[in-house]
Amino acid sequence: MNWGVPDRCGFAQRLMRRLCAMLALACAALIAQPAAAQTIAASAGARATVVEPLGLIKIQDLVFGRIAARPTAGTVTVDPNTGTCTITGPILRVGQCQYAEFAGFGVRRFTVRIAIPTTITLTGPGGATMVANTITLGTAPGLVYIGGNGNGLGNGNRRYQITSNTGIFTMRVGGRLNVGANQAPGVYTGTFNVTVNYQ
Repeated sequence: MNWGVPDRCGFAQRLMRRLCAMLALACAALIAQPAAAQTIAASAGARATVVEPLGLIKIQDLVFGRIAARPTAGTVTVDPNTGTCTITGPILRVGQCQYAEFAGFGVRRFTVRIAIPTTITLTGPGGATMVANTITLGTAPGLVYIGGNGNGLGNGNRRYQITSNTGIFTMRVGGRLNVGANQAPGVYTGTFNVTVNYQ
């Protein structure tokens, strides 16, 4: 044993042990720390379509032509698809017949509900009248029928989908005019409404 010479190897080993212990404590402290909270965000778009109310304009009137009344009643019917007229009874009819036509403005693939009247009253000289009934909606370019029946809002539920790319569609209306026996001569006129609503 040499008391005068320091034990350098033992000192180095003790120093290494202390350093290792300190490193182990530091690592343990790091491992024990809770993980920092993370926030992750993602973006999405939002979209809405606002449409204007349907536009609807008249293109042409419903015309039954010129009629010569007889002592017996008869009818004149305008086809809503072709605009041609057919008559019943002994009455005579000449001149042009035509269906009423309307143009609508909407949005492709929207569903619309169409109401047409059940009757139209035409008034002539001295308050004489004729009634058109069997009012019928013909084929409607730019629309496809998807369900319902009847004439419309208060009398059935006819629904269509707009199929034209532009959203523009047309509707044609025909009907049957009842001409009375010895109907008074003169010009008879009347008005009627066609209503189109989004559903």
